[in-house]
Amino acid sequence: MNVNKIKDGDALTVAIEGSLDIKTSPQLREAMIGELDNISSLIFDLSDCNYTSSACLRVILESYQILSAKGGNMSIINVNSMLYDTLKLSGFTDFIDIKRAE
Repeated sequence: MNVNKIKDGDALTVAIEGSLDIKTSPQLREAMIGELDNISSLIFDLSDCNYTSSACLRVILESYQILSAKGGNMSIINVNSMLYDTLKLSGFTDFIDIKRAE
């Protein structure tokens, strides 16, 4: 898994390449440490992500909770059908703006 971050003012885009699983969740958590301090908008770009497990969903949820507590917002973009189904079944579509890949 590769994590590419692009910061633009108080917005951060995190593009993830590869699989988000139990082995890579610590890497994603490490990549996010300190990144949410001075941002109000976070976008996870999953255009090159092919799988996610509950371990990485937990990291995404923690990011959402941190931003939400300070009035920020988060979205997940370029989600393939399989990932969208996982996010929907996990309830993420109820509170996070999620856009499917075109």
